[in-house]
Amino acid sequence: MNTTLSPSPETVASSRRAAFRPVLLLSWAFVAVSAAMIAFLGVASATGIGFETAIWIRCSLVLASAVVVLAIAASAARGSRGAWVRLRIISPIIVAAVVVIVSIPGFLPDWVRLEQALCGLLLLPVAILVNLPRMRALFAPKA
Repeated sequence: MNTTLSPSPETVASSRRAAFRPVLLLSWAFVAVSAAMIAFLGVASATGIGFETAIWIRCSLVLASAVVVLAIAASAARGSRGAWVRLRIISPIIVAAVVVIVSIPGFLPDWVRLEQALCGLLLLPVAILVNLPRMRALFAPKA
């Protein structure tokens, strides 16, 4: 009789939580930077400084994407294979979108481009980490 020892569900869950710790930390940082930018825009606007609509829209979209990434990452950290797959797809797409937006000359002021680039840099390791083979092993289909 050939028996293979497979890790217990508790061991897999613990490993998954440990593997997702940096992903969740980076996702929270992405949300924090994006929220700080919206807060800055709001405070500055309240003091009479006007901003172009494109800045408000872009920063709002980045904040919304940060919240979505965080929600998906949290679900994946709890063991949702579907959330992990979504995170594997969406995080590189968001990074690519940030690169494109930041590289368009004159579209956004430099200070907004820097904030957007920082958000992309926070999400880049997430896109890498969730696509590593060791992460894939944590979501292997059950035989």
